[in-house]
Amino acid sequence: MDTLNGFEELSVDKEHSQVKVPMGLVELVFNARYFIKGGEIGYCGLLINSIKGRGLTGRLAAAAAKKYIGRTIFCFISKTCEGKKLITVPALFEKEPAFDEKLDLSDLIINAYYHNDFKRSVEEVHTEHLTASTGKQILNDRDDLKKSLLELPGKGIEILKSYR
Repeated sequence: MDTLNGFEELSVDKEHSQVKVPMGLVELVFNARYFIKGGEIGYCGLLINSIKGRGLTGRLAAAAAKKYIGRTIFCFISKTCEGKKLITVPALFEKEPAFDEKLDLSDLIINAYYHNDFKRSVEEVHTEHLTASTGKQILNDRDDLKKSLLELPGKGIEILKSYR
């Protein structure tokens, strides 16, 4: 995975370097790397390492998704001066999703991009994020951004679990 110019890689513990995402009868396992530029923008690259299925239906779905192993999902984050997190993530749903009302999404501005079977480059997704941040005042706080960046995969899992 290439690093964008001007970004530095964060060293993280095992808890943050491997992310498991249960989605119905399938579990995706990602190797995660985190990058930050100043205190304004960060991103994580989630390399799809394995796909496991439970039960016959889950194993069939996992077998069909094997083509995604080795591809990387890019998620970008910035924090606005209003305290909201602007995240750029792949659109996993064909229509506007509905989520469980228990999940508070009020602190997020979600910019979804078409992932093209997870073939989009980090440069393309970075451009999407910069376009989404146009006109917004971005906070420059490295420590707060680093904390939010490391929480990003976990927040994504929480959002996926609340999908109905």
